[in-house]
Parts: sequence; structure tokens; C-alpha cells
Amino acid sequence: MTEELLENGFLERREPVIQGRGKPSPRLAVNPAGAYGFGVSVDTNTVETVWVDLVGNILTQTRIDVSPNDPEAVISAAYETSTSQRETLGLDPARVAGCGISTQGFRVSRENRFTTPQPLDNWTGFAIEDRFSQVFGYSAYAENNGTLGAIAELWSGAGKTHPTFAYLSFNYGFGGGIVLNGQPFYGFNGNAGEITDIYLAEEKVNRPALQFLIRALCDNGIDVPSIDVLKSRFDPDWPGVAEWVRRVTPALDQMVRSLTAILDPAAIVFGGEAPPALRQMLIDAASPRLPDRYGRAVPSPALVQSQIPADPSAVGAGIQAIRRRVLNQI
Repeated sequence: MTEELLENGFLERREPVIQGRGKPSPRLAVNPAGAYGFGVSVDTNTVETVWVDLVGNILTQTRIDVSPNDPEAVISAAYETSTSQRETLGLDPARVAGCGISTQGFRVSRENRFTTPQPLDNWTGFAIEDRFSQVFGYSAYAENNGTLGAIAELWSGAGKTHPTFAYLSFNYGFGGGIVLNGQPFYGFNGNAGEITDIYLAEEKVNRPALQFLIRALCDNGIDVPSIDVLKSRFDPDWPGVAEWVRRVTPALDQMVRSLTAILDPAAIVFGGEAPPALRQMLIDAASPRLPDRYGRAVPSPALVQSQIPADPSAVGAGIQAIRRRVLNQI
């Protein structure tokens, strides 16, 4: 098996390391150039793309100047970007595993079509995989952005030390992803991680969704028209930020404790589009677990920030193409 993987370019030989007496054995490692995946993340106000290699290294990251709510324009621009960047990087077309697409929303059936948030309503019911595959000429894999953020963490972040974790995706809405024993968990309808559904209708306005933070900032005279501006200009001292964190903390605690009690994860990762400083404020405010009725401490997960340097859902989308095509993992 090892010789076959070497011959096919998925493994490479490394120089042996001398330790003690005797001839050292050759070392083997995954060959980063063994496969490549192209990831596209369609968020409410931006479209981000990445190329990743077989070990999850980010080769390029690009923002496409196109309306996120225009599927055909997104697909056309993404194809042009992927082609030009593949040629610039000198990537072997035969090594391209496929394209992964991150979208927001939930599946209404076991078919891979999504009901998306209002700012992306043109993607609702759209045949994402079929259309991307037709244009790109190779396999395409669509998935919810929260699950793809968790997959990025699995390969390149928290998953290296925490085999079971929950991923919180702070975006226009509030979603998540689940990794159990080193494998992403999708659920029967593919909607595992749709964590906002735990809240009643009257509670949802107080969940930690960034749309409500933007509204609070505007009410305080801070000009933040989009999540993109929030990410690039965020200041923890803006009027309205601390009050919003206090307002959403009960809903955040409810979610963190629910995930802790049901999954018993090693970690809960705070990710998505929230700026790092805001993620840290939410971590500091959260209470992972209460003592039992006798006041005894119960083990709690680590609350950690995502360390993915690019758009986590775009990175996860590229990795997903490699997982599905090369490793035959669901």
C-alpha cells in the first residue's frame, strides 16, 4: 500500500534521522502536491476563494468582486479565478480533486439543496453541485458553512489536539458544526449543527448573530453597513459592543451548556466571521458548565478561538473536495 501511495504521488520520502546505532529507516510524509482543492465561500456580503493542498496549506486566498446573491455570476467569476490561479501556481490539472462550495442555510430534504438566509435567497433551491460541476468540469461538493468551518478546524486547527469538538460559526446568523472522533457529523438530513433551532422565536433576537450586533452599532452611531466592514474595522471599545455581548451571553451560555451536556466535547471552537477580538469577548463571557447540585465541579470543554488564517468556510470547502474525492470520506 505504501509503495502504491508513493508511486501515485500521495506520499513522499524524507531523509532518515539517525537515532542510535544501525541503519536508520527512511521516513515517509504526505506529499502536499498530491492533490489540490478549490474552495468557494458564499457569505451574505462577500465571496471568498482559496486553493489548498493535500495537507491543508492555503496556497491562495482571494475575494471575488461579485454580488453574492447572483449564483450564475458567482460561478462564472469563481471559475475564472480558479483557472487563472491554478495556472499561476503551476498546479497539475490532474491533481485537482474538485471544488467545494460553502453556503449558509439548511437542507429541506436529503437532496443537496439549501434554504438560505434572505440576503442569499437566490441560492434557495439552487442546484449548486450540478451547476458548479457543469462549469468547472470536475466534481463539486456543497456544504453548510458551519460544517465546513468545523472541517477546516479538523484538518488545520483544533482537530489536531481535540478529536471531538463543536464549532460555533458567528456569521449573519448563528450556526455550527460537529466533529465526533475525528469525523464530521452531518445528521440524517444533513442539518446537524443548525444550532439556532434550539431557541424559541422570541429568543432568536438575543442569540449571538452578527446581524444584531451591526444593528446595535448603527443604533449607537457607528457606521458598520456589513459584516465585511465589521471584520476589517472592529473596535471592542465601540459603544454598543459590550452591551450586546452582555445581552447575548445568556443565549450563548445556553448553547455552550447544551453542547457540553449532549456531546461532552473536548473543545468548543469560536469561529465564523466574527473578528478575533469579538470572539475572545464571547469566550470570556461564556460559562461552559455549572457545578452539579452538590456544588461539585464537572469537567468542561476548552473554549478556544479558531486559528484558521483565511475564511474558514472557504478553507473547509477546499479540504472537503479533497476528503470526498481523494480519501473517499463523507
